[in-house]
Amino acid sequence: MQTFLDQAAEHIYKQHTLNQLSRVCIVIPSRRGVLYFKDALAKLSDKPFLAPDVLAIDDFVNTMTGVRQIDQVALLFELYDVFKEIDTNVVFERFMTWASTLLNDFDKIDQYLVDAKALFSYMTEAKALERWQMQLGESQREKNLKTDRTDRYFKLFENIYSVYLNLRERLKDKGLHYRGMAYRELAENVDKYILEKERHTKYYFVGFNALSDAEEAIIRTLLKKKNFAETLWDSDTYYLYNKDQRAGNWLRQYKNGDEKNGKTPLFNEEWKWQSEELLKGTKNIQIIGVSNASVQAKVAGDIYKNWQNAANTDDKSQTAIVLGDENLLVPVMNSLDESVKDFNITMGLSLRNSMLFTLIDALFELQRNLVEFKTEDDETVKIPKFSHRQIVRVLNHPFLRRYELVKFGVQQGEVQNENPIRKTLREITERNRVFLSSKELLEITENEPLFTTIFKHWYNKPRNAVKCLYELIDLLRDVYKDNQDAIETEYLYQFYLILQRMEVILQERGETVSIRSFKTFLYELIKQTKIPFESETDESLQIMGMLETRTLDFEKVIILSVNEKTLPQGKRQNTLIPFDALSDPQFNLPTHNHADAVMAYHFFRLLQRAKEIVLVHVLPSDTYGAGEKSRFILQIEHELAKLNKNLNITYPTVKFIGLGESEEVEETPLLIQKTDDILAFIEEEITDKGIFPSQLNQFLDCSLKYYFTRIAGIKQEEEVEEKIGVDTFGNWVHKNFENIDKNFVEKGSTIEKEGLQIVLENIDTYLDEAFKETNQGLKADDGMNFILYQIGETIVKKFINYQLNNELFPIELLDVEKTLKVSFNAIVNGKELAVKIAGRIDRLDRVSGNKIRVIDYKTGKVEAKDLLMKPEDFEEKLLGDTDKDKFRQLWLYKYMVLKQMLSVKGLTIRGVKLPEDANEVSAGIYSFRNIDEGLLEQKINFTLGESAQEFVVASEKYLNRFVNELLDPAKPFEKTKDQTKCEYCDYRRICGR
Repeated sequence: MQTFLDQAAEHIYKQHTLNQLSRVCIVIPSRRGVLYFKDALAKLSDKPFLAPDVLAIDDFVNTMTGVRQIDQVALLFELYDVFKEIDTNVVFERFMTWASTLLNDFDKIDQYLVDAKALFSYMTEAKALERWQMQLGESQREKNLKTDRTDRYFKLFENIYSVYLNLRERLKDKGLHYRGMAYRELAENVDKYILEKERHTKYYFVGFNALSDAEEAIIRTLLKKKNFAETLWDSDTYYLYNKDQRAGNWLRQYKNGDEKNGKTPLFNEEWKWQSEELLKGTKNIQIIGVSNASVQAKVAGDIYKNWQNAANTDDKSQTAIVLGDENLLVPVMNSLDESVKDFNITMGLSLRNSMLFTLIDALFELQRNLVEFKTEDDETVKIPKFSHRQIVRVLNHPFLRRYELVKFGVQQGEVQNENPIRKTLREITERNRVFLSSKELLEITENEPLFTTIFKHWYNKPRNAVKCLYELIDLLRDVYKDNQDAIETEYLYQFYLILQRMEVILQERGETVSIRSFKTFLYELIKQTKIPFESETDESLQIMGMLETRTLDFEKVIILSVNEKTLPQGKRQNTLIPFDALSDPQFNLPTHNHADAVMAYHFFRLLQRAKEIVLVHVLPSDTYGAGEKSRFILQIEHELAKLNKNLNITYPTVKFIGLGESEEVEETPLLIQKTDDILAFIEEEITDKGIFPSQLNQFLDCSLKYYFTRIAGIKQEEEVEEKIGVDTFGNWVHKNFENIDKNFVEKGSTIEKEGLQIVLENIDTYLDEAFKETNQGLKADDGMNFILYQIGETIVKKFINYQLNNELFPIELLDVEKTLKVSFNAIVNGKELAVKIAGRIDRLDRVSGNKIRVIDYKTGKVEAKDLLMKPEDFEEKLLGDTDKDKFRQLWLYKYMVLKQMLSVKGLTIRGVKLPEDANEVSAGIYSFRNIDEGLLEQKINFTLGESAQEFVVASEKYLNRFVNELLDPAKPFEKTKDQTKCEYCDYRRICGR
């Protein structure tokens, strides 16, 4: 395939002898195009020759004018200084919100040779009109309130022209220019910089489109001199003669001229060149819609792999993967097959998208936290402490995990208690340390160097921040110096260069730069920094953005993110200039329509010579306008396909079904077979530690969850609570009653009204003590905690008042938080097992002299119906109905008490034996959500008028059945069929729910 640059190189080569080429200058839109052109030109001769000057347009302008361009950050400071001279009230942080946009506007103004005075005068008048409209109809009071603010707002536009002039003069005095300024300088002085110097005998402008007014002025001036300049265009009949196709907007003007604006055609003798590839060429076009953006990278990697497998060994054709969204660069790199060793990345990898940037950002977030405390005088005091969230985020960062691996020799997945990082994380979790000071962190880690560097307060001083970041680089450099990950090492080096640049700025600016300003500029430098990927131009795979494809051709092309608002970008305008000023013929500045047309040209030009084309777009989602496929695809489908019968358009489908998608798919069962080792483990557990009611309920709810918790030992990750959680709230309320009940047990086993009244009078002491025990590290009077504390206090008081008004006193309190454990002989597969049943009872008391009550406290709502079950339903529901967990819990509590009474030792409380024939046993729940209903007692009898012995025997029949199911090797652990149980399950991600 002959590419456009091959054709251009061949044309220029034929126009000159080998000796003449060194005096020729070729100008190309991009630096990547320069490399390809040089390569194409070199292949035309078997003899060595001095190459012509081949320059990208920016390099051409700088070379011709000899100016030195200022970097963007320094330019921002220069702009601020200029503004400060004109408006001393300008605030730096606010200035930064629009400064970059204003500089972009200055750049456009100069590139399009706009009369800046006329434009800014227009803008000032327009803004004045806006002010008049804003105040229309408002009361005088409202106007007065807004006057100061609006005057400052409009003063910006009144000062812009002065700022523009002063900035240009300031830069000229220093021998500096910004980009647009250099273009304007050359456009207005072509004679001075080019014609009078006679550096070259001829100039070629190759592959341009949508020239700025400055570029067009330069080219027109050179074309006027006979045989001194020539333009080579890359155009196609499809969009060149189709007035409705925006891709040809500018090329039509350059070819035909513009009589309305008095412009002649922009070429000499004849138009070079015009192809008919889009109208007649044979092309296979695949249009693929995928469910989300990340899948596009997988599709691109898979298609390229298939092309490689199908290609001949002699096939030297190049493939381009073009990213409409440059954020897909890393996913695409990771999606390439392992066999793809050599490829070129044109666009560079942004430091802003790197893991190192996330670490830097985490450090800045770490420094933002100031803990506020209120004194007894109700004054707010701010103490510099670090939030546990930011500490954990920093310590779990991949760069620090690598440091941990190398420094402390920790292997992946290994838990090492003596490791300072693991020790700190454990301290935060186990002791619920919400905020920690620098001193506390250093004490935990015994002044570990990493911690002395990271967890040192900057006190809002940029110099302290720079010092900290330098020290961090030194620590990480030692870790990565022997590492093979070249990209991460390059990140560190590039960031080191940025810090050096910031250090110079701080030295120049002294203490005038705040930490917020420092962060803003640091992030601006990071955003501008890209890791360059250097390689030969003839790699078989090129990964690039759409702008990097200018003048380049590929036989095989994969374009990703071919969606509206990406290709093209839509109506996004990064400018302070109003749209009516941009579009006014007097100024003729580029608008979003201009950007759309430019992107249309790049897109269709890229397809001209390609034979295999894949267009990948994201399918529509529920969000309005999201995922709409690009108009470029619609133009291919409904226009180009009718004009070119050699197009073969197909629509392959990608099957990608993720969690939460509505498509109904038969769920893959996750079954864990009960191996001999598992069965032996369960046997040991139930005969040694016992079966608790919660475990029995868990197995019946979801046997797979039972496996994860009891057998696999997978525990939920502990989290630091910044406020009272659902579980800690319940624990706190329980702890109050535990402490109250224990107090009665210590003083005597009887609860009288007078004793409860004394408790009520001293309830604040109980509440505070229980809160400290269950909510370590939290403050009861802080935010949401204060509200929840009041709720908990209300619950406790309400229950005590309920007892005072409704209980039958005296109450004999037998025991508190008592753990019962009984055993029975289960027959499993012909073998007898001594199985234990165990449980922890909140409260065991006796009323009316002979009624023993097994009581469980619940902070959640429990209703009487939850504790009812008809005897005829026992067979089906006692070990089957998953909604009867509370019923089963009380059943087992009653069973354990009666079983203990019937045992040889009997149930003995403080040396007193409680015989079953003299006592009635019942089990019940106090539900604090509906305490007015009183004690909700469970009434369970297997037969009418049964004895305690008969109840125990009947219960053990069902327990024996449960044990047999638990130890049945033919019944694997599997997911529950009731998916409502999965909604708040900690293991849903593991099992795929």
